[in-house]
Amino acid sequence: MIKKTQSVDGFTLKRRDDLPSGDVGRHVFLDSLQSTPEPIQQGVGLQRAEVNPIQNTLTSDIEASLQGLETEPDQLPELGEKSRHDKKMKLLKNRDNKRANRKKRHPIRRIIKWVFITLITLILVLIGWLAFKAIITGGKIFQGSILDIFTSKTRLAEDKNGRTNILIFGTSGYSMEENAWEGAFLTDSIMVVSVDQDKHDAYMISLPRDLYVKHVCRKLLGTSAGKLNETYYCALLDNSGNEEKAAAALRATAGEILGLDIQYYVHANWSALAQAVDAVGGVDVVVESSDSRGIYDYETKLKLPNGPVHLNGEQALAFTRARGSAGGYGLPGGNFNREIHQQKVLAALQQKALSAGTLANPVAVNSLLDALGDNLRTSFKTSEVQTLIDLAKNIKSNDMISLPLVNREDDGQNLVTTGMLGDISIVMPTKGLYNYSDIIDYVMQNINANPVAR
Repeated sequence: MIKKTQSVDGFTLKRRDDLPSGDVGRHVFLDSLQSTPEPIQQGVGLQRAEVNPIQNTLTSDIEASLQGLETEPDQLPELGEKSRHDKKMKLLKNRDNKRANRKKRHPIRRIIKWVFITLITLILVLIGWLAFKAIITGGKIFQGSILDIFTSKTRLAEDKNGRTNILIFGTSGYSMEENAWEGAFLTDSIMVVSVDQDKHDAYMISLPRDLYVKHVCRKLLGTSAGKLNETYYCALLDNSGNEEKAAAALRATAGEILGLDIQYYVHANWSALAQAVDAVGGVDVVVESSDSRGIYDYETKLKLPNGPVHLNGEQALAFTRARGSAGGYGLPGGNFNREIHQQKVLAALQQKALSAGTLANPVAVNSLLDALGDNLRTSFKTSEVQTLIDLAKNIKSNDMISLPLVNREDDGQNLVTTGMLGDISIVMPTKGLYNYSDIIDYVMQNINANPVAR
């Protein structure tokens, strides 16, 4: 029996089970569809032009269907605006979820980050505040434009021997901003420091406050002579309270006694010594008394053993004021002991203030600036501050040599002595009243001589 073959418009369709399998089968099938059949016979069936539209449509549909079956999911065509929006929202949600998971996994990292930022901010604010305060303090202490502190570094003035000589004197019982009782302007502490800027050495010479000297004192005493501690006060009153002129008068008198050209002065309120010592956490000194018990001052109630001691501000102030009042012991030199103690405390304070521990402590620096700014005045210019800082850093305690006028380390004779002038107890040169020749020779032999000559 002859099998009937299905045909479409003159084309014979192959059965599925007659097709080769796989891609090969597909291509064979497509080729068969796309191949141009020979005309059946003229007049029988459809002409080529009449078959093409249906053939092309059928071929395209089958090709697209087969390709769609092999397309990967991510290569599917866009399904429209809504599908694109949904896909975008899904990606954003996944990103947010990842960020949230990272934050959950690293909470400590975030905390450390913000703590670090906060600390850096606080440090910058603190540095700015201390810098501002230092500028304000410098404006009180030094003379000239405050900007010169940062832009200039001028060498200090020197005498003919290449030394810079500084008068340091202290008054008590008043602040630099207001007056107090009359005795507050008496300079009970007077010393001269001679510095070599190149060799970085320093000599300290204390002058007795009761040394009888010539000075002009029209308004206060109406005399032309008196004790050295009156000189500043007399000149202050005679010059209508002009501190620079008063300090210049004391500089001239001290220079005459020592044979030195004194270029600068530092005026300190000695009651502020306690504040400065407390600001740096106390100072260490060595008590050296001829009494085995150490020292005891009845007036200040200070009692210390011989040897190394640590002093707070109140104790340091008492140590610099103790002078062997009745009822005490260990201070036979009276004011001379006091001068030695003052030098010890100042040297210890200078070393402690410039130590790394103090400079790294913002509380200490702030307190020290307060103590200095309210209680210190100088004739140094702001352009010389950087040079002063270098000197302070380079001059160590063993480079600071004391030149006492009594109980000399070279076993020489005392250069001053006590005596009476009328009913007044005074200190005067051993060679006689107003005769400073031995003192001048002693200073020159030490300060200006080379080490071999000394």
